Amino acid sequence: MKLRDLLRIANRNLLRNKLRTFLTIMAIFVGAFTLVMTNALGDGMKDYVENQVKNREGANILFVRKKFETPNSGRKADEPIEYKEKTQDEAGNVVDPNSYSLDITQMESLKKDLPEIKTITPRFDIDGEYITLDGIKKYKLNLGMLSEGIKQKVEVGSTITGTGEIIIPLALGKTFSPDIKTLIGKDVTIAYEVGQSGEIKMMQLKIAGVATKGFMANGNCFVDADSAKRIYEDQHRNSDGFNKFWNFTFQLDTSNDKRIGEIKRKLDEKGFSAETFADQEKRTYDAIGILQIGLNFFAFIALLAASFGIINTLIVAVMERTKEIGLQKALGMGSEKIFLLFTLESILIGFWGAIVGVIGGIIVGTFANILTTAYLSSFEGYSLFSFRLFSIVWVILLVCVIAFLAGVLPAFKASRLNPIEALRYE
Repeated sequence: MKLRDLLRIANRNLLRNKLRTFLTIMAIFVGAFTLVMTNALGDGMKDYVENQVKNREGANILFVRKKFETPNSGRKADEPIEYKEKTQDEAGNVVDPNSYSLDITQMESLKKDLPEIKTITPRFDIDGEYITLDGIKKYKLNLGMLSEGIKQKVEVGSTITGTGEIIIPLALGKTFSPDIKTLIGKDVTIAYEVGQSGEIKMMQLKIAGVATKGFMANGNCFVDADSAKRIYEDQHRNSDGFNKFWNFTFQLDTSNDKRIGEIKRKLDEKGFSAETFADQEKRTYDAIGILQIGLNFFAFIALLAASFGIINTLIVAVMERTKEIGLQKALGMGSEKIFLLFTLESILIGFWGAIVGVIGGIIVGTFANILTTAYLSSFEGYSLFSFRLFSIVWVILLVCVIAFLAGVLPAFKASRLNPIEALRYE
C-alpha cells in the first residue's frame, strides 16, 4: 500500500467522528495561532530594525570606549571604589584610571601597536538651534555628526565625502522642496549657540544628500567630523571636560572579520571595549530573540496540552477500531503499516490545526496592523506583525513534529494488537 493510499485512509478515518476531530484540531489551533503571532511580533521588530536602524553602515568601523567596571568584577554593589593614582602611558600622556573620558592624544597613542587604524574620530557632542535654506524660514535643528568612514544611506545625493557638508532628513528636504533632487549642492545655513553666552553663530554648509528614513535620520541633520569639531570647540571650549571624550570611532584599513576580531581582542587587553555595526545589530536581534523565546513558551504550553488531546483522540480511535485493525492484520497489513497509519492521522491533526492557526494568525495580524497604524505613527515604517514564509513553515513543521510524537504511543498500541484477540474484541 502506497503512502498516498495511507494518507487517503487516514483522512477518511479522521472524518468518522467529525466533532471529536474538530475539537482536537481546535486545541492544536490555539497553540499554532499563538506561535504564529509571537513569531510575527518578533519578525515585525526585526524588520523595523532592518529598515529603520540600519540606514548607516561601515564594515571597517569600530566604536571604542574605555571598559566599564562590570558587576562581576568581585566588588559588591555598595562597596566603595578604590581610588587609583594618575599615571603616564608610554607616550607621556596622563592617564586617569578613575575617569572613563579620554583625550585624543591618548587614543592616538594606540596607533603604534595597532597600525590597522586609519583614523580616530572623537564623538563630538554638538547642539544646533535652527537651519534655513533661504534665510527667512527657519526650522529647529537636531544636529549630529558622521565619523570618518561611516556612510549614511540617502534618498538622493550621496553620503558625506568631504568637509563643509550636511545630510538633511527626508521630511525637512521635502519641506525645502517637493523635488528633493534639486537640493543637492545647495547651501544651507545652520545656527548654534556658543558656550553659555547665548551668542548665536552661523555656519554655511553644502547639502550632500537627503537621508533615507530611519530611527536616527528621521529628524537629525548630520555634518562631517571637521564641521562638528568646529561647533564643538565653539560650544565647549570653556567647559571643564573640553577635549575629553567618552566614545571614539576608529576607521580601519580592513573589513575582514578575522582581523577586526584580533583588533578588538588587542583593544580589550588595553582596557577598551570595541564593537562594530554588526555587533550592535546582533545585540538588538538577541534581545528580540529572547523576547520571542519567552512568548513562545506560552505557545508551547498550549501545544503540550493539545498533544494530550491527540493522544486521547487516537487511543479512543484504537479502541473503537480494534476489530477493524484485527481484520486488516488478518488480511496482510503489517504492524509497520498500522503504526504508520495512526501516526499519519496524528500528523494530519497537527497539520490541519497548524494551517488553521496560520490562516487565523495572518488574518488577525493584518487587521491588527491596520488598526494600530495610528497608534504607532511615531514609529514610521513599523508593522506590529510581520509574517515571513520561513517562520510560517517552521511553525507548521514544529506542530506536525509535536503531533507525531503525541501519536507514537497510540500508534504503537495499535500496531501491537494481536489480530485474533482483536477480532474477538467486544
